Amino acid sequence: MKLEAQRVAFAATSQLTEIAPVWGARLLDSMLRPALGSRALGALLARRNRATLRRTRRFQRFLVVPDIHIGDAVMTQSALAAVRDFCPDAAVDYPVNRTVAPIIEGHPDASRVLPIFSGAGVPTSADVETLRDLIRGGDYDLVLSFGPFVEPEELAGRRQPFVSFMTHAPTLVRNENDRTHINHFSFQYYQFVRGVLSTAARPKRGDAYPGTRATLSDDAIGRASQVARGMGLVGRAGVVMINPDSACRFNLLPFENQAGLLERIAAGVGEDSVILLGAGHSLPGIGAHLFESVPEPLRARLRMIPPDLPLDAFVALIDYADVFISGDTGPLHLAAARRYARSGEHRFRNRTAVLSLFGATVPRMSGYDSAQPGYLAANQDAPSWCYLAPSPCRNITCLNKYFKTCRTVRCFEGVDVAGLADLVISHLGGPSTPGPAPLFPLDRAPGPLEPNPA
Repeated sequence: MKLEAQRVAFAATSQLTEIAPVWGARLLDSMLRPALGSRALGALLARRNRATLRRTRRFQRFLVVPDIHIGDAVMTQSALAAVRDFCPDAAVDYPVNRTVAPIIEGHPDASRVLPIFSGAGVPTSADVETLRDLIRGGDYDLVLSFGPFVEPEELAGRRQPFVSFMTHAPTLVRNENDRTHINHFSFQYYQFVRGVLSTAARPKRGDAYPGTRATLSDDAIGRASQVARGMGLVGRAGVVMINPDSACRFNLLPFENQAGLLERIAAGVGEDSVILLGAGHSLPGIGAHLFESVPEPLRARLRMIPPDLPLDAFVALIDYADVFISGDTGPLHLAAARRYARSGEHRFRNRTAVLSLFGATVPRMSGYDSAQPGYLAANQDAPSWCYLAPSPCRNITCLNKYFKTCRTVRCFEGVDVAGLADLVISHLGGPSTPGPAPLFPLDRAPGPLEPNPA
């Protein structure tokens, strides 16, 4: 759907739930879920994909295009692995957001990581033009696109084999009614690519979803180590890291809830514990405001993360945390990703428990939970929990949070702040619960992050 058409459609759905929150949400779900999840529609779209694959005479050059956001670049890495399952010797290019490129570079399944996208909420005209030039001049045998904001005809020529993940939308919608299927985007990206390629080729390796990952340079690891030492994190028992920021107001836990959660955690953790607080980028200053909201006797346990810390060093710093708390935004997916050193000279703990807080967006599609059925666990040797806040008007259209225009944000009504704080405090005070088994055959021996010895 064209961008302007999406804006109009989602503005209309927002107006409906603004007028009648409960009734409007039920009406939208009752109308749209059966239509969008139609098996007939899914079969039609799958048939089109098979026709596209039949036009592909070779499988030597692939372009895998994630959405332009940081979290999407992290999640869509699984599509690279799916391509390699079938074509281990192919050239696979991966254009990403410029900010996240240092965390993706060095991925074993990407031939080239191309940092071409800006950090805008939706693709700019420059983003579209750059991607169009890449597609039309790259001689790709197949383009696999995972962004919802650009139509194929805007990017590819008529003869260019182009498959969009949007053709998988009916499956995602149906999966929401069936807890036997993991419906997380990253897992479904992997399954989608394998399904598409299986119509024209045979896999060279087995079906094994690899999980998300972050690949970090020695410089980023060393910088995080310096920050950690300056904050007194090395050897600490009980480190909590909180990302108070969000790229969208419909995913942002209200300030009063964040302040209450921070105070309860600070009051409940042990005296040796430390709470790392993000400064805020989309919402500059939110970290400082939260710091000031905590009673002065408890502030000694808080540390502000430097606002100028590069993203890759921020990800390396996450490894010091025993618990990471965030809404549905890029840092959530970076915390859930398994961390690797690009040089192989460093080892990560990968023992960060992840607590994700959801308002508007669909939690099974982008949250992490190691206990609830139908959820994907974070790729850490620690538990993960997904909390869905009560909301009277949540419906299927909330998935596209960037085009919603609701004046009243009802996404976080009745948040159980006390229960969330107790969950974190209990985890820090009790024995660690093992998370999912390691998914990559690399060294994961537990130990602190250290800079490369001179």
